[in-house]
Amino acid sequence: MILHFETDAVEVDDEDGDVLIIGFYTEDNYLMIQTAYQFDEQDVKLGMDTYHIERDDQSYGGYGGVAKIILQRAHIEVALDEVGKKNLQCDGLKIDFDTDEETYQQLEEKLKEIFLNVLQIK
Repeated sequence: MILHFETDAVEVDDEDGDVLIIGFYTEDNYLMIQTAYQFDEQDVKLGMDTYHIERDDQSYGGYGGVAKIILQRAHIEVALDEVGKKNLQCDGLKIDFDTDEETYQQLEEKLKEIFLNVLQIK
């Protein structure tokens, strides 16, 4: 099952310098991706030395799990691998959004930082 929704807001936030948060939000749904800019020994030991992704509730989330992301100017598609499917309880997400050019450029830049090898920009 591919979850599909249209966002009310797109957020790209790394103002504190420690954590990057990318979010797509509606009143009923969300997709949030977080990553730290530095990981410590405990993060590595626990397998938390990568991005965290969740949708709609903390119970639908986990570390890693993205197979491919396709970013276009008006939507994003996230295909999940087996880990992601188990954690998010879906096969992937398609999210339509409308945002200003500055936010879109930040979104593209920050997604490249996290998902360089699996990101396609069209």
